[in-house]
Parts: sequence; structure tokens; C-alpha cells
Amino acid sequence: MPDTSIGSRWELPRSFPDPSLAPVADDALELIGNTPLVRINRLAPGAPGTVYVKLDQFNLGGSSKDRIGINIIRTAIADGSLLPGQRVVDFGAGNTAIGYALAGLATGHPVTIVASDTLSPEKASYLRFLGVDIVPGRNDVPGDHPENWAAIAERYENEDPRNWWARQQSVPSNPASHIESTGPEIWEQTRGNVTHWLAAVATGGSVSGTGRYLKQRNPDIEVIATNFEEAAAKTNLRAIFERRPGWQELERDFPLNYDLDVLDRVETRPKAEIIDYGWHVARTEGLTLGPSSVLSLKIAVDLAFQVDAGSVIVAYSADSGRDYLSREYNADWLRANDLGHIADKYAPEV
Repeated sequence: MPDTSIGSRWELPRSFPDPSLAPVADDALELIGNTPLVRINRLAPGAPGTVYVKLDQFNLGGSSKDRIGINIIRTAIADGSLLPGQRVVDFGAGNTAIGYALAGLATGHPVTIVASDTLSPEKASYLRFLGVDIVPGRNDVPGDHPENWAAIAERYENEDPRNWWARQQSVPSNPASHIESTGPEIWEQTRGNVTHWLAAVATGGSVSGTGRYLKQRNPDIEVIATNFEEAAAKTNLRAIFERRPGWQELERDFPLNYDLDVLDRVETRPKAEIIDYGWHVARTEGLTLGPSSVLSLKIAVDLAFQVDAGSVIVAYSADSGRDYLSREYNADWLRANDLGHIADKYAPEV
């Protein structure tokens, strides 16, 4: 049976880490990658499988998107598609824009992000702090709607040659960043014993790129894409992936970076259940994870009770719960959004 133990399970560490192992970086961008893997000790007692979380909030900008932001920029500079001084434009939930901003500060490329009203105030403030321009857009309207966030990004590029649309959802440099970094890190950190990899699908790069690398090392590794039930219901991903009747006629209305040849299955959970579990994880393991990260962790913990002994399950934490303290992890917000039962459970005094 493989040795799946990495560190103490139940006790407080007896001392601080060896200071001789503390890293020294010559540049801030070197603080992207080589993020820690932490064992989950209290959420799945007695489970035959062991669960770890890959904590990508330890990247410089606070999320997994630092990896793709810097890789998209440097790849585009190298191949000549991003010209000196051009403005980088893209749409999204904010994390990738932080990665763009960090890379842009080093290379002289300003950044504009088209964001919906779901952008958390914490991320918006951080983006502005880094000098990013935020343009309002919508992700709840068809692609040909003038207010659709992708349509706005495309107009920016078409109407001004000083703008360059990064297209994080479709460029190969997105999943390539995980093939080159996240996958190898997990393989080394688990000593090659990883059996399951789970990550939430957004642009598709994290789960697909990391999954491709891991399957190259061991084809038996199971790659599981996770999604909220509410979001999954708005796309044809599951119907196409599961080859449901008539799938051939369905539009592929999800990012090109979803590699269906790498994914073994797609798992979903209701968002309310995951928000509740996020509070539970914080109070149990002391980990503050973003909702999509909690989603992968919840499915990983459920899986830990179904797998063979010795299985090593790695869930991806794309960002920190600190980015959601005014929303999902805020009692007033919960009560204002018909989730008061969660607030009453964890913060009844608020």
C-alpha cells in the first residue's frame, strides 16, 4: 500500500518550520506556483481515502489564476500577438485580471477587466489597487447581446488597436500553465500517489490542464470537474459530456478549454449546500476557501468514503474565502439572499 501520510494528522505542530527552508525570491512574480498541499484531518474521519487540498490562494495575487494570467501574457509577448504597450482586455470574475495586472506591471501592459455584478467588493478593490480598469458587463445574457461581457471585450479589441483581448477561455496557454506547473507540483507533493483530481470548471484550464499532465503520468488517475448545479443547468456541458440523446445537435456553450477527453466525470452540488459547508470547513479545519473551492472539497470528502483504502484525493482551492467575506461568508448578506438558515446556524448573534 502506498504511503499516503504527509505530516501530522491531529496534533498541533511542535514547532515552526525550519527557517533554513524559507524561500527567498528575487522578484515578486517568482511567488507564483509551488503552492502548499494540506491534508484534511477532521472532515472525513474513518474514510478509507485521504483528502488533500491544493492551496493556490498562496500565490502572489491570491488565486490559481495568477498561473494563467502570467502565462497568457508571456506567451503572447513571445509569439508577437501582444505588442509593446498594448492594453490587455478580458472578461471574468476578477481573479485572472489580478494575474494579468501583476504580469502587466512587470511588462508595461495596462489591464481592463469586463466584470459582472457578481464581482466581490474585495476583488474589485484589489483590482483597482493594482491599477486595473473595471468595465461593467453581464454574463446572464446571450453572447450577441451588447451588454454581454464577451461582446464588450471583443468590441474593445475591434474598435481600438491599442487593446488586445486575452481570451482566457480559449487560448492554449491557459491549460498549458497547469500542465507546466500545477500538475507537476501535485505529482511531486503526493510522491506520485494521487488517484483523484478535482477542480471547479470556470474557464476549464485548471481541471483540464492539470488533469492532462496527471493522466500522462498515470492514466488511471480520475479527473473530476465540479460545478454548481445552478451554473451547470445553464450550459450543455453535462448533456454533451454524458452523450445524452440528441447531444450531437447541441451547441457547445462552454469554454473551449474544457477538455472532454481528459475529464472522467462532472459532479455538481447546490450552491446553498456549498456555502453552508464553507462555514463548516472554516470552523472545522481552519481553512477559509472560496465557494468553488469548497465545492471541490465537499465532493472530494464524499468520495473519500467511497474509494479504496490508500486512495489519495486532491481537491483544488482556487482562491481564499477572504474574498467573500462581504457575500457568502457574511451573515447579513445570507439573510438578504434567502439563506438566513445558514447565518442562524453559524452566526446567530450577528
